[in-house]
Amino acid sequence: MVTYRMNLGKTGSQEIVVGVIGQPNVGKSTLFNLLTGRKVHVANWPGVTVEKHEGWREHHGYRLHFIDLPGIYGFSASTLEEVIARNFIVSGEADVLIVLIDSTAPERTMYLAIQALELFPRTIVVFTKSDLTHAHGIHINYEALANRLGVPVVSVSAVTETGIDRLLDLIIEVARGRIGRGKPLKIGYGELEPFISEVEEIAKRSSLSEDYPLRWLAVRLLEGDQELIRRLEKRGEKDIVKEVMRLRNEVINVFKRRPEEIMAQRRFEYLSKIVEGIVVRVEVKPGVYEWIDKVFAHPVIGSITSILLLVSLFIVVFTLNTGFPFNIILENLGYSGAAEYLEEYSLGGLMEKLIVLASGLVEGAVAGYPQWLQSLILDGVIGGVGAVLVFLPLIFLVALMLAILEDSGLSPRIAVSLHNLLSKIGISGHAVFPITLSLGCNVPAIMATRATPSYRERLRLITTLAFIPCQARLVVILAFASALRGLGSIAVIALSYLGAFLTFMLVNKALYIYDRKKGYAEEPELLLELPPIHKPIPKVIWWLTWDSVKHFLKKAGTIIFLVTLVAWALLYFSPSLSPAKELSESIGAGIAKLFAPLLIPLNMNDTQAWMMAYALIVGFLAKEAVVGTLALLAGTNTATDAIKTLGYSDPQIAALTMFIVLYVPCAATLAVVYSESRSFKTTLLTIALMLSIAYMVMIATYVIASLFI
Repeated sequence: MVTYRMNLGKTGSQEIVVGVIGQPNVGKSTLFNLLTGRKVHVANWPGVTVEKHEGWREHHGYRLHFIDLPGIYGFSASTLEEVIARNFIVSGEADVLIVLIDSTAPERTMYLAIQALELFPRTIVVFTKSDLTHAHGIHINYEALANRLGVPVVSVSAVTETGIDRLLDLIIEVARGRIGRGKPLKIGYGELEPFISEVEEIAKRSSLSEDYPLRWLAVRLLEGDQELIRRLEKRGEKDIVKEVMRLRNEVINVFKRRPEEIMAQRRFEYLSKIVEGIVVRVEVKPGVYEWIDKVFAHPVIGSITSILLLVSLFIVVFTLNTGFPFNIILENLGYSGAAEYLEEYSLGGLMEKLIVLASGLVEGAVAGYPQWLQSLILDGVIGGVGAVLVFLPLIFLVALMLAILEDSGLSPRIAVSLHNLLSKIGISGHAVFPITLSLGCNVPAIMATRATPSYRERLRLITTLAFIPCQARLVVILAFASALRGLGSIAVIALSYLGAFLTFMLVNKALYIYDRKKGYAEEPELLLELPPIHKPIPKVIWWLTWDSVKHFLKKAGTIIFLVTLVAWALLYFSPSLSPAKELSESIGAGIAKLFAPLLIPLNMNDTQAWMMAYALIVGFLAKEAVVGTLALLAGTNTATDAIKTLGYSDPQIAALTMFIVLYVPCAATLAVVYSESRSFKTTLLTIALMLSIAYMVMIATYVIASLFI
């Protein structure tokens, strides 16, 4: 029985041995040189004249030892290269196997990956030439493919170096057994399954069963693998060979076809099923949209067009979700009824009605339950998570907008058009994509900085991208803004985004100046492949949109749910662990009151101060939880009603909104800041920077707002 053990620690080292395999012309040599920095040792494989290329690379404290296996089309062992590759894989020397697939010809080059997974479970499937896929009109849902295969799938480009850091991280994760398959892939071979089972029983008696996975061995023997047959005969196990040949001949007599033909057909059928709906092609017509390229390429018009496009799309999103800003415009024009109708029947308004309805139904259903359980279900679960889910339509629409920009090919053109503008603050057009992603979620945005060629620019972006308001903070911004009167809501939303982007730019500029003085910084450069513009593909749009929405739902269903339950428990129980008679006597209130004095400059009363302090503390874990916590504290269905119930003034609301926009977005963001920078110092600097700036801006906003409101 073959077992798979990683080499970590065998010699007291932190070395990971990685085999790199792929069909000829998939870009294996180019990627191998990039992974190893061209520091390659060349020798011959033992006993043969075929060259063996080895290289090394340090990554996160591990020494990655790459071995370039010969380019092959399969594991039939019909050539010397196939024998070498197969023997290395089953030798137990490799901790991880990388199988390369040409992303411009995925169906043709994935056959090798399927065969590799049947033999070796600790595999990473790598799509090369990702910079060319869009230009060829090819779209691949890598996440869905990873779910179907049960192994990590990553796209890389040796030209732009996109995905390389992600691949290196995955190698470590797979080697340590944190992700990936535990067993080889099992493909159903239909009518041959009874024969395979019989060969398995026969193969158990063979010495080769110690060298190979049993099912793989049975399949290969039934296919008539000459290399394995020679090894059996050499070891004096000719009786095993005879029994296998008898079954092989029986297959030929029954089905009038050789087993290897049937198995190849079944593998291709499996492959077709795997890629079904995952690979989408669109016809690319060069020159059709040349006028769009001319617009975005213009040094002035391009920048203005990009900014207006982004602003217009977000206005459309806000209008569909909440009626804003057209509801305010209608109200000020004297059409209050139309404004109310637009708000009430917007997507967000309908979702709010649904949650209120659900709350009423649940309240009736739990009427006979103990008081603490009623409070847990109604205040904790329904009140907390429901106050967040009311913004689900908004999350969906923002994700949809970003997906359309990305798939259509407009995103990289926006990057090019804004490069000159962004270079003034020390960042390149590469930052446009992370910035745009930040409007959805800071976590993938910070991870997307891996495509930034300059290390110092990437470090600055890791530190500052969290200033860009994500969808979670947009949830809070809208909840707070909705509690303001008249044009105040428009002003606060505009001020929130303007203040956030201004802070992002000023801090980046300051850090860039510091880097220049220290001799670290280089002039921002833009290395970007411009794919052809085409009409967005609905299926691809759905992939991209669902990925973002799924991330939010996971947070709502796990992190936010747990945070809400903890917040409820801290407010329900007193320090003696008995139910608190008043909220002010709860454990949570006691913790919040320690930080409440920090809100004294906003002239809040004691109740307002500790309740808001408590919501802000919870917001450190997940920013959306602020609205749920406020609703929980005030005993209302929405955070907007909670803010009104607690009696916060307009200047206080404006100041608190700015603080929420600028202070640490969530624990997940801090985690990814550390994982991407690999530096506690950078992580602590990010926290200190955001908290200090947020606090100063909050006080300044309150002082200024008090003068005009």
